[in-house]
Amino acid sequence: MPEVLERPTIALHGIATVAGRYVIGAQQTHPGVNLFACRLRMIGSDTLRATAPVIPQRGELVTASFNSFGALTGRVSRQFDDGFELSLEQSEDERERLNARITSFSEKLWTTETDRRVAQRVMPSNPRTVIARPDNWSQPCLIVDYSISGAAVSAAFQPEVGEIVTVGRVTGEVVRLFDFGFAVRFFEPQDAEHLEGLLEAPDEWRDVMRRTFQAV
Repeated sequence: MPEVLERPTIALHGIATVAGRYVIGAQQTHPGVNLFACRLRMIGSDTLRATAPVIPQRGELVTASFNSFGALTGRVSRQFDDGFELSLEQSEDERERLNARITSFSEKLWTTETDRRVAQRVMPSNPRTVIARPDNWSQPCLIVDYSISGAAVSAAFQPEVGEIVTVGRVTGEVVRLFDFGFAVRFFEPQDAEHLEGLLEAPDEWRDVMRRTFQAV
């Protein structure tokens, strides 16, 4: 009987610095409908996990794109209260190329200095939060990055420029739209030391979302 060679498995866990975007389904992409931003949490030879504003159904086709790893397509294998896991669909050659990219990225984590030019904008450690309108309407969203003056946000809707919204507990005005979300300018510059805490969803809202997800 010929020897069966086991395919090498490579994985990176606890990634907090890789932002990307994802498309649910194979139809034309529409911002706020099936195109959203996401944050990579884990990537391996055959799977990835992302934090996301909209959680696809199990078995749904998703294509996630990250600058360091390219476009990766798969089916949703698990759902979490803050995102999802993809089981990747790829050929053996694609798997080997992904392994090489994961290895290269892992090496850069230990050798690359922080780019000081982007130090003013911050990626929050817990990017999934809530966005609300003055009429008490609210839904989950994902903060792509933020500064003391505003935030880039992705959610399951595209507001109008000039619309007033509250991200976490900070209120501002929508000033720009882009392909996977929109930019909010805060009404007042915020204290950098406390801003990340203010952008987090209130505890009572997170408790409701967690109970809702567990009941599904």
